[in-house]
Amino acid sequence: VNLIFSTLSCSPRGQPKASPSVTLFPPSSEELGANKATLVCLISDFYPSGVTVAWKADGSPGIQGVETTKPSKQSNNKYAASSYLSLTPDKWKSHSSFSCLVTHEGSTVEKKVAPAECS
Repeated sequence: VNLIFSTLSCSPRGQPKASPSVTLFPPSSEELGANKATLVCLISDFYPSGVTVAWKADGSPGIQGVETTKPSKQSNNKYAASSYLSLTPDKWKSHSSFSCLVTHEGSTVEKKVAPAECS
């Protein structure tokens, strides 16, 4: 017999859970021209506020140069956060893809960007 236990996480106001909307932006051509490369992962409209962000290069984790903001409350009472990956243009071009993985309430959303498609 399989028993399934579901845990309901409630806030004081009983606000329902909301999965994050994730958008990944590649470095701009202006930034690459200035010998910098920053990838931006925008995470918005999630509730509750606990979220984990991981980055991968070519599918491998453990990238250096990641900075992630603390979630802040939006006007709709949901949360938003952002994560930044700082690279050199050479590092950006030397990989075939970069991914931002956002885990919220046990579910992971992955967004991927490929340098070859951005040149």
